[in-house]
Amino acid sequence: MEVQYTDVDYIVFSDAADLMASGKSPYRRTTYRYSPLLAFLLLPNTFLHHLWGKFLFSSANLLVGVFIRTILKQRGVPEKTCTYCVMVWLFNPFTFTIGTRGNCEPIVCASILWIIICLINGIISFCSLQFGMDLWSISESTLSYMHFQLY
Repeated sequence: MEVQYTDVDYIVFSDAADLMASGKSPYRRTTYRYSPLLAFLLLPNTFLHHLWGKFLFSSANLLVGVFIRTILKQRGVPEKTCTYCVMVWLFNPFTFTIGTRGNCEPIVCASILWIIICLINGIISFCSLQFGMDLWSISESTLSYMHFQLY
């Protein structure tokens, strides 16, 4: 039996992006329980290429490596240690596979590290905005899911 490489959630994300592209709510897909921002990010799946999301998630994985290095350098960690830490992230088959299968976790990781970078640099207003968007995304999808379950 052959196992499909693409994450099942990627198909759900793509279907939600198709719905958004046609002017409908992504929550018309009954199994979509994520932020509408995620479906918005995957709109190019509908008109550019169906693998756009995997490229986006894999790029976010590389961005996480950049953010790890940035945070460590700002904290005064030696260059050799910074390089090893980035290598642990980038060459870890587990984290690499997650993004290439079409799972959105690298975007979550990049968002959290970006908030940490903003905090380190004292950019509290931008950090608050990013954190608020992350919370809104979580609560929006949770509230929508609860709404559909009640009715």
